[in-house]
Amino acid sequence: MIFKNAFHLTIDNFALNYKLLLYKAAVWVITFALSMAFLYAPIVTLLNSRPMAELVQLLGDFVKALTSGDTAFLSTFADSFQVSMGELVAYLQRNTPSIVLFALGLLVILLISRFLDGIGNFTFGCLIDNRLSSYAKTPFMVTCIGNLSKSALWQIVYVPVTFVYDVCSVFLCYGVFLILINIISVELIASAAALMVSATLLLAAQALKLTIFNDVVPAIVADKMRLRDALKRAFSCKAQRFGSLFSIYLVTVLLIMCVNVLFAVATFGAGLLITIPMSYLMMTCIQFVSYYDDTHKKYFLGEDNIVRPKERTNENFYDDFEL
Repeated sequence: MIFKNAFHLTIDNFALNYKLLLYKAAVWVITFALSMAFLYAPIVTLLNSRPMAELVQLLGDFVKALTSGDTAFLSTFADSFQVSMGELVAYLQRNTPSIVLFALGLLVILLISRFLDGIGNFTFGCLIDNRLSSYAKTPFMVTCIGNLSKSALWQIVYVPVTFVYDVCSVFLCYGVFLILINIISVELIASAAALMVSATLLLAAQALKLTIFNDVVPAIVADKMRLRDALKRAFSCKAQRFGSLFSIYLVTVLLIMCVNVLFAVATFGAGLLITIPMSYLMMTCIQFVSYYDDTHKKYFLGEDNIVRPKERTNENFYDDFEL
């Protein structure tokens, strides 16, 4: 029911996709400009280095071997990959000062990008809440400025925590990939299994993150909670609801990945202009629909479509069952 209502809400507010696309494009332009201003020279130096060129070539050959079934190459890939990574690490160690400055610059730019991105997501959450609660349309800029202090405070907490979480998730998947590719004797099966398990873990990690923080923004926006109270509510989620939300997010993340890949291939990337903002909007709708359902609030899915909480009493509880 949550997924269906969230999808219905996404379609009913499809016009928000274009506003979200413009906002995301502005964030991407700012991120690109900062990267070109501060990271262009070290990026070019790193990409032109021999260890990096060999690593990129090796990964390209791995993809070709995986699709063509070249077991001879796959049997030596694990050792070649470790050697290539060792050479890259040695190169980085020889250029420690410049690499440290590059890493710090990259970290700052990534955090700024995520912060600005989160401000937009929070604002669109406010727009969705207005549609749910009263079917009202509010201007983006007015909503963004009016909620800037709340959204900024939330991003100060959320961005660093989730950045560390995402980095740990990537390293976990990388470790599992290396372990599986070394312990399975059949090369083609090892490569396929390593990629599949690593991708599954990454999807599950993202679904877990979305589930944990699901209620924070809706609680701040819909019920005017303080950040501390909203976090308490998020971390006190009951096991049954947590499992249900995790399942919804896991399926949604998988569907979003498949749809984006399909549209990217089928339309030579043009379809991503629709599917990427729609993916963010769908996630926001799931957050708010699930929160409204859990707090027994009525909400609008359309102009003539109002979802009301179902009240259950001892007298009518068993009326829901058909014998």
